[in-house]
Amino acid sequence: MIETTLTGLIKAFCPQTYPVVAPKGKKAPFVTYTRVSTPRLRSFDGPMGMAMPTFRVDVYAANFDAAKALATAIRLKLDGYRDAEISDCNCVNEQDMSDLTSTPELSRINLEFRITHSE
Repeated sequence: MIETTLTGLIKAFCPQTYPVVAPKGKKAPFVTYTRVSTPRLRSFDGPMGMAMPTFRVDVYAANFDAAKALATAIRLKLDGYRDAEISDCNCVNEQDMSDLTSTPELSRINLEFRITHSE
């Protein structure tokens, strides 16, 4: 499953990596990831057994410099990454943000990756 592979790659930099939302009360730094789309490749004969999901990876830290450093390390590892399962991984977007609360206390860097992989 591509989520298992993605989680393993990100956890090398941030052990606190969670799908969709971090558990309540987690202290930064932590990372969440969300699948935002999943087009599947087709030929004239039908499905090819390959998908191209886009994952949003949100990196949270106590300050901007820490969030940027962690996000940069993750981007450098994932952008261009390939293995037996992943044919290609592209960083297609990066944004500087804050957390999504009414009183932001964390810095957040949003990365988006398009991953071509076998299913």
